[in-house]
Amino acid sequence: MLMFMNKINNKIVTVIAVAFAMFVDAMSYGIIVPLIPIYTDKILNLNDTYISIFLAMYAIGLFVFVPFVYLIAKSIGNKNALLIGGLLLLISCIIFPFSNSFSSLLFARFLQGSAAAITWTCGLSLVAQSVHPQHRSSALATAMIGVSIGHLIGAPFAGFMYEFGGIFFPFYIVGLITLLSMLVIISISKNSEVFTEKRAYNLVNFIKITAHNKTLLALTGIVLLESFMLSYLEPSIALLASRNFNASSETIGLLFGTQVLTLALVSPIAAKLAEKFGKIQVIPFGMLASGLIFIFMTSSTTNLMMYFILMACLGVACAFTISPVLSAFADEIDLTDLKGLYHIGYGFINIVYSIGMLLSPSLNLFISDYLSSQISYLVIGFTLLASTPIFMVLTHLQSGNFQPYSKVPSHLVKNQINNS
Repeated sequence: MLMFMNKINNKIVTVIAVAFAMFVDAMSYGIIVPLIPIYTDKILNLNDTYISIFLAMYAIGLFVFVPFVYLIAKSIGNKNALLIGGLLLLISCIIFPFSNSFSSLLFARFLQGSAAAITWTCGLSLVAQSVHPQHRSSALATAMIGVSIGHLIGAPFAGFMYEFGGIFFPFYIVGLITLLSMLVIISISKNSEVFTEKRAYNLVNFIKITAHNKTLLALTGIVLLESFMLSYLEPSIALLASRNFNASSETIGLLFGTQVLTLALVSPIAAKLAEKFGKIQVIPFGMLASGLIFIFMTSSTTNLMMYFILMACLGVACAFTISPVLSAFADEIDLTDLKGLYHIGYGFINIVYSIGMLLSPSLNLFISDYLSSQISYLVIGFTLLASTPIFMVLTHLQSGNFQPYSKVPSHLVKNQINNS
């Protein structure tokens, strides 16, 4: 009985530690959004091209570092890898406020993306390993609540702190919270740390498996679309609110905070619905809703309050895609030869997500020359609507509840082998 309680406690501590780490990661990312107009118009006088390059550097750090995360996690374990991610994030928080040149700003942003590669790969892997497959949606939703709260606090927090104490305050406080997160990670017990693989696997193996698995292909497409959609929205809405409505940094922060607040509130509900009716089944609702919201944004050019309402609705829509997609990905991994090797699958997701983030500023440069923000929102909206039936066809709307056991033996971690 005591051993059972210890296992339950270990799972809870693991989920909380990962949620906290992702909270800090999201908060550090969120504080950049309301400060974009500060860097562009007051500190470095950057034009839209430089803004796009700066935003893309996060995705470049994520993309470049993910392949190394697999090696790090395999060598020292997910827990220790998360500590390295915290250290990289701490360094970036120190560099940001001292960035009086574009190159130093890019380096800090690159470190931020590299830290996110570790947090999102090793953190999600720890959660997926620690809970029963039938309850992954709820566990991952808990982690995503950490992300939502981080974005919720990060954006308005940065705006208020900048007005209160200048550019140094937001980054230094996030740095202190990063240190606290690292202490929480240290408290995780040493179960589910180092993988014992029965044969060598890597990202190439997973890409080959994905190419022949329609469900994984469909889920990969959703990750790419979500990444592009949100990455395109961040600078465009921030600059639109600042230039068209003279919105302050606090207002811009609250605008994005509205979206992540509804995401945090609805994510547990969406997770329960996904566990009851099937993860694949609830995802199309989020896609359809997101597409309609982007279309409605084209008619809100003179009303800032309407953007607040639409951002709140977008948070609800994202709740039906983000955690169900992450959970469904782990479910599909368990049906392949890579069962249990979630760090490889989530590493692949992060690469796809970073590609979406890279495509967003690149296409933004092209689109801004020919289309207004409203027309680009219309294009994104119809793309999401058109992708929904494609997703449904690829997945065949497979039956609701995931069967948690496949015929493939799991790749147990050392601790699990010793206890078996």
